[in-house]
Amino acid sequence: MKAAAFDYAVPKSIAEATALLGSNGAATAAIAGGQSLLPMLNLRVALPDLVVDLGRLEELKEIAATRTNIRVGALTTHAAIEDGKLPEAFGGLMQKVASKISYRAVRNHGTIGGSVALADPAADWPGCLLALGAQ
Repeated sequence: MKAAAFDYAVPKSIAEATALLGSNGAATAAIAGGQSLLPMLNLRVALPDLVVDLGRLEELKEIAATRTNIRVGALTTHAAIEDGKLPEAFGGLMQKVASKISYRAVRNHGTIGGSVALADPAADWPGCLLALGAQ
């Protein structure tokens, strides 16, 4: 099946993305890796009027560490975590979780933010992040 028609926007800043995402309520969807949204669009489970592509917002890919915390950008891919791109302060737990998500092609595109935003009870990240005390 093919996705229903929708408008597509590529914001140049987080402020623009926020405005676009708030402009149309529930009829707007955010996309980055697309591992969850694209199948939902094709099956017409999701029928947004507007899809906002966050994939070019580099600041959402940032990983930063201090002595007391690690900040992982929403667009950080599962593969980046699996490959050790973030400081591992949890005995390798995040790398282990990332390595068990589907297969490498999915990990190359799927994002931690997309997984958390989808809130699928079968997803790996929400439980892991809850156990680690993520905010």
